[in-house]
Amino acid sequence: MLISRHHKPVHLHWLPRRLMLVRHGESEANVDRTIYSTMADWRIPLTARGRAQALDCGRRLRRIIGDEQLYIYYSPYTRTRQTLEEIHKSLSAEQIQGEREDERLREQEMGNYQPLQAMDETWDARNSFGRLYYRFPYGESGADVGDRVSSFLTRCCGSAWGSRSPT
Repeated sequence: MLISRHHKPVHLHWLPRRLMLVRHGESEANVDRTIYSTMADWRIPLTARGRAQALDCGRRLRRIIGDEQLYIYYSPYTRTRQTLEEIHKSLSAEQIQGEREDERLREQEMGNYQPLQAMDETWDARNSFGRLYYRFPYGESGADVGDRVSSFLTRCCGSAWGSRSPT
């Protein structure tokens, strides 16, 4: 704790210098949406093109951060882990301070398997009701996703995101 020039205590929190968000590369479902009706979303892998995109992302990321150290949080999804594998190829082991899988960093839950015949109806209902508030059957709404991500940001970045833990 430091004392400010107004003689009041100042609580310092570690905050990241910058926060960079990376989305996974092209997945098999990006190419063929019918895969959602036969495979669990979290198991859907990258395509060969998606791996190439992730490798390119790693190179671009390295140009931006140089030799800075970083801490990596990633989703438990297969395609996200595969994206991270490719990004690792552009980073040195010394600059990675740590990594952590966090289940809050995942796609919006659209429900367990999306029956092909009902997908268009479901998406039309969402668009009609409103993207933020429509809750997918057996899934979550956009507002639910916002709550989940806010929980993650508060935990990893603290009061900088508007939530102060008691001191």
